[in-house]
Amino acid sequence: MLRQDNRATSPVETAEGVSMCNHSYTAEHFEKHRSMGERCPYPEFYENVRSAASGAPSLPIDDKGACLFHSRDVEWKRKNDFAGRFLELVRLLDAHGTGRSYNFSEFVFVGGEPGTGSGSEEHTLLIDGMTFRKQAYFTGASFLDPLALRGAKFQGGADFDYATFCRDLRVENTHFHGVDFNRAKFTHPAVFIKVAFLNYALFESARFTGAAAGYAVKFEDSHFDGITDFSGAVFSLGDESSVGFLNVQFKDFTNFGGTQFYCHVVFSEVSFEFATDFIDSSFHPTRSSARYRGSGVEFNRIAVNAGAVLTFMSTDPQHKMFDLDVQMSFREDPAGTIRFENVNFSRISKQSRDQLTRLAKVGKVEIGSGCIKYRLQTDPRTISVSQGNAPLIVELCQTFTNYFTASNGLNLGFEIVERDKTKITFFYYTDEDISEAAFLERLAQTEQRLWSLLSVSSEEQLMAVERPAGDALSTGRENTLINAIDGLSALLGTFFRVGARIVLGAWKELDTRELLSAIRFNGEGADNRAPILHGVLVDKYTGKRLVGFSGSQNELLPPMVLKGRDVPAPGKVRILFLGANYSLWQLELDKEVKKIQTSLKLSRERDNLEMKQEWLVTTESLMQAMLDESPTIVHFSGHGDEAGIILKDENEEIKVVSPDALSSLFKLFKDTVRCVVLNSCYSEPQARAIRLHIPYVIGMRSKIPDTAAIAFSTGFYKALGAGREIPFAFNMGKAAVEMHGCSSESVLELL
Repeated sequence: MLRQDNRATSPVETAEGVSMCNHSYTAEHFEKHRSMGERCPYPEFYENVRSAASGAPSLPIDDKGACLFHSRDVEWKRKNDFAGRFLELVRLLDAHGTGRSYNFSEFVFVGGEPGTGSGSEEHTLLIDGMTFRKQAYFTGASFLDPLALRGAKFQGGADFDYATFCRDLRVENTHFHGVDFNRAKFTHPAVFIKVAFLNYALFESARFTGAAAGYAVKFEDSHFDGITDFSGAVFSLGDESSVGFLNVQFKDFTNFGGTQFYCHVVFSEVSFEFATDFIDSSFHPTRSSARYRGSGVEFNRIAVNAGAVLTFMSTDPQHKMFDLDVQMSFREDPAGTIRFENVNFSRISKQSRDQLTRLAKVGKVEIGSGCIKYRLQTDPRTISVSQGNAPLIVELCQTFTNYFTASNGLNLGFEIVERDKTKITFFYYTDEDISEAAFLERLAQTEQRLWSLLSVSSEEQLMAVERPAGDALSTGRENTLINAIDGLSALLGTFFRVGARIVLGAWKELDTRELLSAIRFNGEGADNRAPILHGVLVDKYTGKRLVGFSGSQNELLPPMVLKGRDVPAPGKVRILFLGANYSLWQLELDKEVKKIQTSLKLSRERDNLEMKQEWLVTTESLMQAMLDESPTIVHFSGHGDEAGIILKDENEEIKVVSPDALSSLFKLFKDTVRCVVLNSCYSEPQARAIRLHIPYVIGMRSKIPDTAAIAFSTGFYKALGAGREIPFAFNMGKAAVEMHGCSSESVLELL
């Protein structure tokens, strides 16, 4: 770390004849002590002290022109009592120095004579009970002998960045008001016991390469009160060595991001009181026989306090965190949160995994995307979805797992990793003790048997599908038939629901292809099966007689009679019309209402449709009407712009109700309201906010003429009155607008 200056072999003299040290500071370290100049200032400092105080010591210069502190002549330094002279320098700087810090940058530290001070046979440099009142810069320093800090106080903090510790480092009962070990090198064991790391503790990109039969790096009975940073640090210790954090408190943000552990790792009796990140940390297998007892990473009896978030995450989906066994236990259930993402969860010991799974059910642990959680699991598969096909894809996955478990005698589950409006990502898993090849083969065979159920016509064929020749698994005939019938009836139920969506225009052949992909484990023939299956669904599962299936099968059951509160009967749709005509430009809202009422009265489903009206709507009456009427469809007609819909408040003042406010309101009614129609200009932002909670929302992207708004309402409610679903009714409303000579594509939007 030190730059040798071979050009000068003798002391440099000033004009006053003072012998100067020829050491020049390394450029990369210089920024840490900008006020110190480019060359060693201490010979001149000592001469100034001697001039001010008689009997003051001088500073020795070696025969190569380097002062006692920068010289690399170890024996000469010991002969001149380097250890004593360093402690003397600190006292002189306190008494005569004018700077705000100590500059020990690029010092070459050696210890005293063997046996002195610490009692060791080594030349240990012991700093015992000393107080450093200013910030101490040890930037780029080399510690050639063991260093022992005992009872020291660094009141201004200490910087050891770029320092090299060539022998053991032992720090006990020491207070750092901020310490920086960034890019420092520790080639021998480093031990910190009963150390107070105040303000900050930085070990970024530090390298620990010591070896010991036990803990080569240890932090014990210590507390980190400020920001702690081990990001990019490397612990490449000996095969018998461990790094341990024992009875340690991390009280502020702690960063182990990118830290590499090539050794046994122990966090025992450690408390995390704020955010702690193990993001892209690497835990590599070790060959330790001294401490390595089965788990390469141990989190023993840790505490995750309230407000703390402990994160284990790999940002590379192709590289899961944890290549070795991990165990994790807690003093008590975490009050904070533990998060896992792209983690090989299966490498966590079973007992620890069971505990983490239990905590996940109560929200204390989050097992996120990309986690390998089980003994065997398929690769995650992503399927494109729409609002119509997503529930059926999940339904088919569940059918497959139930059928697999019953027919194979092996547990199978599936887990959703991510789901949004356009895609769903999931995988299948098992913890059964079988090989991966056997697991994948069973999946392929089960897929084939499940689809084969669709073509059977007798019990014998069902039995043949369930128990093909050579299948050694035997169960009773009754159980075999029940499993086959359960699987077949579940498939038929899914197809019935697909047929209804095909009729309503909410299911295409592409959706059938995606449905098949949900349980695809045989590559051959899958692409050809989709169009054939879709043709069967169109031909056999979209007939009108299917709609009457429930009535014919259950005609003897009496209808449910509701008493007491005025609640709509089953199947009854209650429409709440909200009129707010607060503008100089008056809308023909009464005409719109009459058109809607006429459409409903003349409709086939008129007995199942009911319309309530609220005029001159205010913010107060809007909320009250929602509570009183329990509407299925909410229809707002009035004025608006991108900022919101225009109402009045209780003081009769104009009030613009924002999208966020509307979203909060409709969130409370998400279980009863099925559709919201915002028949007002520029209502798309409000519609998108409400759509977070309501299945269907209709909004306007721009201005809409009054005649077009009335035409849309008329067509929309005509379709609803004919028993059609909302997407069809929306398209009917658009068609009505077009028939009135207005364009609808750029204005109307169904979310």
